Amino acid sequence: MRKLSFLAMLTFVLLAFSSQATAEEGIAGMLGAIEWGDSRDEVVEKLREQMIQEVRDDESLRGDRVAMQRARQRALDRARAVEDSHTPLRGARTGYEVSIISGEFNKDNNEELLRVRDEVAQRYYLFVDGKLYRVVVAYNSDYVENVGFETFLAQASRRYGRAVSSDYGEVFGEEVLVRATWEDRDSELRVEDKREFFGTFAMIFSDRSMLSELRAANRLATGEQAQQAEVSERVRALQRSEAVDRHAGAVDSLLGGDTTVDLSAGRPDYSEEDAAAAEAQARAEAEARAEREREEEKKKKKKKKRRQERTDFSDLEAGGGDDLIIY
Repeated sequence: MRKLSFLAMLTFVLLAFSSQATAEEGIAGMLGAIEWGDSRDEVVEKLREQMIQEVRDDESLRGDRVAMQRARQRALDRARAVEDSHTPLRGARTGYEVSIISGEFNKDNNEELLRVRDEVAQRYYLFVDGKLYRVVVAYNSDYVENVGFETFLAQASRRYGRAVSSDYGEVFGEEVLVRATWEDRDSELRVEDKREFFGTFAMIFSDRSMLSELRAANRLATGEQAQQAEVSERVRALQRSEAVDRHAGAVDSLLGGDTTVDLSAGRPDYSEEDAAAAEAQARAEAEARAEREREEEKKKKKKKKRRQERTDFSDLEAGGGDDLIIY
């Protein structure tokens, strides 16, 4: 009996370690032969080999050398398209600043990307300092058009297990789950609801060690913060352009000479003390209004019931999503 108990315990421990290894392999498993830290050339070569191997493994092509050759050429064309998609994320606008990956990189941070298109999604391979550290999978909107985010999370949890955290937010004015995060020893996965702006979902796979290095160096782009920075910069640019009067000097050019008008002529004199008092009163009224607005905002937030974070999605309805391809 003692021997059986010992064997049972040993089996249980081995299974536990095995399931943990499977879970860890699961997050980085979507990379296939690619590894975190690979160079751009290494990623291109491994993707090319993967595409050619898929042709070799296609049983429908066996026995038909012409069809096999055509499929192989299509695979090579796809690999060439990946290589041609290389984009340094610096300098002039690249187009990715307002895309679904806009919050996943820092411009002028020695970053670059490759893009891979397939039938259900686009994959963006992001490199920093020449090393692969992040892959963003942006699903085609028509592929997930009729799939709810909770259904998507339920399917993701079947592959990756229990999440480590989740967040609620507003989508089309309704408070719902918008994000879930998984972690293992080497990798991190975020699944995000991007429907409100991009009509789809995204899976963001990252190298945890590189995330730590970038965060410590204050070089890490973090989703909403990066997007807000982009919006803020646009607002500042707009304000700068509005601050310049496009029509300054137009009257002078039409009438000739200096048309500056002295608006103070004929007005009663005011002392500096009166002007200072008026300015102080205006400032006090503005601060009072701002304080009232802050208090109103606090009251609204207090009224809003905070949703409890959840990490177990096994009870979510997964119906209709059984055939989803989860990376």
